[in-house]
Amino acid sequence: MHRGVREFTAWIEENREDPRVDLNPPATTAEFSALEQQLGGPLPADLRFVLTRFNGGRLPSGHMLPAGIEPDTIGAAIRQYAEEAKHDFLDNQILLPFLRTNEESLLAFDRSGGPVSDTWPIIDYFGDSGEEPVVYRTFDGWCRHSVANWRAEPPDAEFTLDMYLARGSRHVDAEPDVASGHATVAHALKRAGRPAAALAAYLAAGRCVPTLPWCDWNALMLAVLVEDHAAAFEATSRLASRGPADLWRRRDTTPAKVAEAAAQVLPRDERDHTEWNRLFDMLAEQAGEEREVIEAIRRAMLDPAVPVPLPRASERVLTTDSPEEQWAELQAGYENGQIRDAHLVLDPHIVRLRRLRPVTTLLRIRREF
Repeated sequence: MHRGVREFTAWIEENREDPRVDLNPPATTAEFSALEQQLGGPLPADLRFVLTRFNGGRLPSGHMLPAGIEPDTIGAAIRQYAEEAKHDFLDNQILLPFLRTNEESLLAFDRSGGPVSDTWPIIDYFGDSGEEPVVYRTFDGWCRHSVANWRAEPPDAEFTLDMYLARGSRHVDAEPDVASGHATVAHALKRAGRPAAALAAYLAAGRCVPTLPWCDWNALMLAVLVEDHAAAFEATSRLASRGPADLWRRRDTTPAKVAEAAAQVLPRDERDHTEWNRLFDMLAEQAGEEREVIEAIRRAMLDPAVPVPLPRASERVLTTDSPEEQWAELQAGYENGQIRDAHLVLDPHIVRLRRLRPVTTLLRIRREF
């Protein structure tokens, strides 16, 4: 048994009277047999051990599913997932759910991750979007992170931005090579008004394998806003890598938008643009009808006499033409969440305004949940 699983079961034994905990009796041999017959193989040993201590129940982070094939069991959750994702529920490589989180997603083992069950990574499955990001390298990592959170947070603690940041930091401590922990830290730091630290965390998430596809786009936008040329190049390098349309959807951007963002931090005083040229080649090959947007930016990069094109006009965010009134509107919109980084980077009216006022003053605003 792994260290995190030992800590997990020890915390459960010590906190059975915690109001956040309500557990079922241990799983029976019949319940294990019925589930493993449906699975076509054994459960991961660590999960099986936990279920021999209590067969699911309420935990501080959600409802742990019991062994079995009846409603509200692991077997039933597999069938529900298979129906939503249009898989055969008898396929021995589809997800194996074990926890319904407080946010109504499913934590599940990725059975396609290899032949050894205790090395399967943990996926967070969202039924409404169909997204299946890797959130823990192992079940043991989930156990360690869970216990660290439960020990640090009183039962009646209110969820705050500081709590969110602390949870992300504990996740990074438990599994530093998993992108989701760094992404949580980055999002929290961004809301806390610490853009440079948030940028570093987004880049760290982008370096993880597998990564979260949208992290590098967030990193690039922040790099543009704080004028970090090296960070912008790193994020663009990963975003420019070739991928299908679905990957660009999950990145939440397009090749042309990446080029329009990067254009704002291009080092135009350098004579050798070989590396940026290579990235624009990769982006242009994927841009389709928007290829000319990228070529116009490339021409400006190569010829300092050619002005860098502004991003293409989109739905206008600012309703006034006075710079002073625009700034007040921009600050109010950023504070209440109506104006986001994509607006700051890609709205041509805001790009012009950024040339008059340092946008970093906005990024330092702390925005609680």
